[in-house]
Amino acid sequence: MLTREMVAYSHGQRWHYQRLDVEQVPFIWHYHPEFELTLTRRARGMRYVGGDVAPFGELDLMLVGPNQAHTWQAPRRVDGALHQVEVIFFTREWIEELAAGALPEMTGLAQWLRGAQNGVEFSLPCAERMTALFDRLKNARGLTKLGCLLEILDGLPRDHGARFLAGARNPDVLDQRIELALAWLHQHYREPVTLADLAAVARTSEATLKRLLREQLRDNMSGLLGQLRIGHACNLLITTQLQVQLVGEQSGFPSPSHFYKQFAAAKGLSPGDFRRRYHLSHRQNAARDNLDTPGLRFRYRIGEPSAS
Repeated sequence: MLTREMVAYSHGQRWHYQRLDVEQVPFIWHYHPEFELTLTRRARGMRYVGGDVAPFGELDLMLVGPNQAHTWQAPRRVDGALHQVEVIFFTREWIEELAAGALPEMTGLAQWLRGAQNGVEFSLPCAERMTALFDRLKNARGLTKLGCLLEILDGLPRDHGARFLAGARNPDVLDQRIELALAWLHQHYREPVTLADLAAVARTSEATLKRLLREQLRDNMSGLLGQLRIGHACNLLITTQLQVQLVGEQSGFPSPSHFYKQFAAAKGLSPGDFRRRYHLSHRQNAARDNLDTPGLRFRYRIGEPSAS
């Protein structure tokens, strides 16, 4: 199930930083209206951002767009070392307010963020440059901490090796009817769902809901439902030994043929080939040969789905 995470701001700040050292992190889909910049150290595995599934290495820097479903997952390392995860949350509105007022130097960053709504995977050289800044951010206080944050953000558009994720643009602020529909869909995507069901939850007509999904998410109900089901299926294929047919069934697909067709169209691989390439047992065996355990990271503070 995909849940909405509530970011806890403190001391009147318009951004939030946190660092965790964890043994492992479970696979859990979540989303929130803020941008999320995540630096991961000492972990290997797979990263899920929207419809994008990609491996990551010992050092990884990723920007997740607002209202974008995402997750990492990381099992324990063989050597017992902890995964180090550092996360910065911020909104584009805050950056644009600064650019329009006290800090016009941030105009370039504000413009760059408009094209980064679907997420950005940064190059390894960029991640390496950022590690020292994240170390400073962790220990800094007051204006020094804010200055360090702005230096980190200012460096993001300078990475010419960054990979911009494809997909529909995600708006920073969703219509309340879309919020209601998404919150319900994220809980029931493994069940039979109709547009009429979703419209009733959103307290609007089917025609209006279709228009809102198209205008705000550049998608339709079938597309959103498919993304959630494919994401769930990816998790089962990677972390379990369930028969492929049961994976499709437990992910909400109405028939095996529909599952195979939709999965291959989304991932470019059959479910069986995807499992053979990414299953954790295979990756852990490969890791032991290198005295390291690849894994997947995911988030740790999960809130309840929002209905508003």
